[in-house]
Amino acid sequence: MGSSPSSFSNFEATIQIKDGITFRISYADLVDHVLLLRKVISHPEMTEQGAELDYFIQDYCKRMAQQEMISKKQQLKLPWQTEWIWHVHRLHPIAYFNDCTKQLQVFTSIKNDSSFVPSIDLTQAVIRQRDFLQNFQKHDLYERSFKQQNLSYFEQLVQNYVLFLKLARENEMIVPTFDIDIIWHSHMRRPVHYRTVSKALCGFILDHDDAIEQNILSNSYQKTAERWKQTYNTDYGHNIDRKNIEASLYVSSCAAVGSGWDSICAGGGGCGGDGEGGGCGEDCED
Repeated sequence: MGSSPSSFSNFEATIQIKDGITFRISYADLVDHVLLLRKVISHPEMTEQGAELDYFIQDYCKRMAQQEMISKKQQLKLPWQTEWIWHVHRLHPIAYFNDCTKQLQVFTSIKNDSSFVPSIDLTQAVIRQRDFLQNFQKHDLYERSFKQQNLSYFEQLVQNYVLFLKLARENEMIVPTFDIDIIWHSHMRRPVHYRTVSKALCGFILDHDDAIEQNILSNSYQKTAERWKQTYNTDYGHNIDRKNIEASLYVSSCAAVGSGWDSICAGGGGCGGDGEGGGCGEDCED
């Protein structure tokens, strides 16, 4: 399975910034993410502490240490279980970047002992994904047929995600709706691209923390909802009309999403190119 491209025809949501610079988020990335989640849900042993999970965490670390996940060809050969572990590691973008740059030979001339030890507890990180997977089973995407593609639906998901990123403030917690979180998870599967977009829209690398106590999470969600309402004049969790974005007093903090090159320019800062996702090798670079 690995990072295999979707068997369905692909399209992209294009985010265009005021100065005309654009970047894109691929529908295929969302599809591949969803298909992986469905596979994991059908194999609960991959979210439970035990020999099966331990084996594939070790397999992931071994492949990373031996640079067996750098090329697209190598990624396509990954067992889906190993890809799941890789996926969870990438959900911690700052830790993932630091782990790659500090430990892998591809980033240093110093030969190491061919070991790779993630700075996060991957077992616990995987187990924490159970809540996300349970919520995912209630979501439309869990059973959605991708043979009938809906570009406007995907664009709206991406638009809400982009507006969420624009609300982020350094050293302050921001909590997504589940729709936004799905796109956020999908985007973090492309680490280089995620870092580029995050810097452009947030001004810094927005980290993803799934180990927050429930009372803190609930309080921060409420603050996020209030900021969203104040900024976009729409209740959090509801789609924002594009005309409202263009006419908003906060237009300078927004970016518009569309298909192809027909995106509407709406204020904001610049952003660099379309980083391609792949192995830790190229995806850990800026």
